[in-house]
Amino acid sequence: MSSARLAASLAAAALVAPAAAGRRPSPYAGVTGLPAPAFNFSQLVDHFSASPLTYNQRYYKNESSFAGPGSPILCILGGEGAIEPATGILYPSIVLLAARLGALVVQPEHRFYGASQPAGPYSTSTLALLTPDQALADAAYFLTAMRDAYGCSGRNGSPRCPVVTIGGSYPGWLSAMMRLRYPAVVDAAYAGSAPMNFYAQAVDPYAYYKVVTDSAGRALPGCPEAWREIVAGTLSSAGATKAALTTNLNLCAPLPAYLASGTDAALAAEVGMVLQYTFADLNMANYPPSTGAAKTALYSACAAAVAGVASPWTTLASFLTTYAAVGPPSACFNLSAQLPSGPGATISSGDWSGVGVGNDGSSWDFETSTLLVEAIGTNGQSDMFYARDWDEQWLVEHAAARFNVVPRPHALVDAWGFSEAMLPNVTSRIVFTNGLNDGWSAGGVLTNLSATLLAFNAPSGAHHSDLSHNWPSAADAPDVVAMQAAAQNAIAGWIAGL
Repeated sequence: MSSARLAASLAAAALVAPAAAGRRPSPYAGVTGLPAPAFNFSQLVDHFSASPLTYNQRYYKNESSFAGPGSPILCILGGEGAIEPATGILYPSIVLLAARLGALVVQPEHRFYGASQPAGPYSTSTLALLTPDQALADAAYFLTAMRDAYGCSGRNGSPRCPVVTIGGSYPGWLSAMMRLRYPAVVDAAYAGSAPMNFYAQAVDPYAYYKVVTDSAGRALPGCPEAWREIVAGTLSSAGATKAALTTNLNLCAPLPAYLASGTDAALAAEVGMVLQYTFADLNMANYPPSTGAAKTALYSACAAAVAGVASPWTTLASFLTTYAAVGPPSACFNLSAQLPSGPGATISSGDWSGVGVGNDGSSWDFETSTLLVEAIGTNGQSDMFYARDWDEQWLVEHAAARFNVVPRPHALVDAWGFSEAMLPNVTSRIVFTNGLNDGWSAGGVLTNLSATLLAFNAPSGAHHSDLSHNWPSAADAPDVVAMQAAAQNAIAGWIAGL
């Protein structure tokens, strides 16, 4: 999500050579956006108790186009990663939309990510306060305060500023949920690459990596076949012992403790997880599509596989070093660097598209082990990865061992009614956008659900490419430009009609 999440390992619009690739420590690390100074908002720690305790929620704003009380507020929702001042406003295209609408842009960071820590120094023992309910209530409380601060609460004769929430990946889902759950606060929502049907538990477990694999095949024909051969000759082979894996893939010693004491198959499965979630990252960043001399990192990873299929161990080792490594350069591939923080951390975590590393990875592991369950697996047939069936019992055991919690995959959709069948009955004025090259499109809303629940799709698009972290450029694909224009026009029309 989501990602969401470490999932956008490369900046969404970056075209990179293989040597420049590698996983980022958080979803927004290295993202340019529109750098801006950070502000602090006094946010409630717990919205569902009588406690007056508050914490500093970091946020950003852009007032350059705000036309004053009564004009719109565009709220970009933060997600599963820290947002530093060097990144600032995530989506420059929304600053351009603000200029069109005379709008204020605000962007709160998500609780338990980055500097926005409700319970003091980060600890997995305090993550009970990390729920979608609390995150949505944060946004509602923040937006109500912003309306008050800018003189447009709509109370006592003051004008009212209409609010539009905006998000990509997991925040795209949050954006849609803000409109559903807080219709008195939010007037319209923009949900880019929102994993709606994943959280509604309505997606085939093998659909995500099928899209990732098909996208790789479009980037370079022959790529899926090459990677299937490489996996068969390495991770799935009879020779995939711990000794062979450690030597042939140049894994750093010591291995993470649970792998050092584990089986050969456990180590193969965890390397397989690194392979698949690194490809998930490359898939989300596969925009603009490769043209001429400008090649995406996904294309380059595919080209290396096609060229190196006869030397599967060498090719897999090179892939890990080039695209999956975290941190400074190392003489070996460090599996421990792939871990989120906290006791009991494992590479395979709640989100099998990858949770990320450090504290942000731990927070996302918690969210996807509790209420935001994503059924994602691999079979090595419809996809090109190490076969590992989705197993809800595995998640139950992981959640218990890691956080002493129980997954509740149906709790939110049953309570809130955000399945595609229910959405037209409970909400309105949401645009859903999807890049069809994106694995998350397997769980996106792809068709209009009503006259005011609109879906716009772009075959050339990757993960919320219409909400790129870069300014619009001549490299943008025409269908993504058209999708963005249609979504923004719908939002502008709704705001004008209020």
